[in-house]
Amino acid sequence: MSSLEPNPVKRMLLLHQNRPTRHRRGFEMELRAAEEAVVTIGSQIGNLVHPMTEAFLDGDAPAADELCGFDATVSAECANLEDAIIRLLALQAPVAGDLRRVVATLRVTSSLERSWALLRHVGESLAWVHPPSMSEKLRETIAQLAEVSQQIYLGGIKAWEERDANAAENLEDRDDQVDLLHKVLLTELYTGSQSVEESVSLALIARYYERIGDHGVDLAKQVAYVVTGRHAEGRGLGNAGPGRPVSDETSSQQPPEDTPSSGHEQG
Repeated sequence: MSSLEPNPVKRMLLLHQNRPTRHRRGFEMELRAAEEAVVTIGSQIGNLVHPMTEAFLDGDAPAADELCGFDATVSAECANLEDAIIRLLALQAPVAGDLRRVVATLRVTSSLERSWALLRHVGESLAWVHPPSMSEKLRETIAQLAEVSQQIYLGGIKAWEERDANAAENLEDRDDQVDLLHKVLLTELYTGSQSVEESVSLALIARYYERIGDHGVDLAKQVAYVVTGRHAEGRGLGNAGPGRPVSDETSSQQPPEDTPSSGHEQG
């Protein structure tokens, strides 16, 4: 071999380093599309919290049913997103930072679907509760609980979009307000002004809103994992395991079988 001929192994390495392949560019484009889809789907869900709450408090079943009609769309979008992420994971074999991005996006996709299921349950609850007949204090507490939960959830979506690794701590501080409103609502229910069936349903509804806020915190925790490579610790979702998506505890809390809400699916 001539001394002037470049080492073939070194030449191959240089070509690999200096000329990104279509394979790599395609991977990056698909992953970015998946990450952007999280923002799109999450924003849709977050922006439905207020109208769903209004329909619930007004006892407007047709409006709630119309909003629940988004179920097929949201479910299909989450399923397509999950399939796309799994395909990336299987075919591209990402490592290091890319692997964190793929894993976090997969976790968040599950969180999005659960968040929507929780919100849908609020609208479906009109089948056995009549919010217009509730006390003004109770209705106001539900409205405040929904508003703060929505703000936290959309804050999580914003953190994901902006890659804000510090957002989780701030959102957890906001989550204290959700916990307080949850306790206020339960205290009001303990007065016995509502029937047993309504009290059970309203306690679950309060829990739905609380978990929606928790999912917002989880979104921000996944951002911290992507950016820093470390699992975010803290309250709330941290109880499910560092950096792991929340598993809604309400899934095992079914109303009594003799109430109108028996068989009510939990998200």
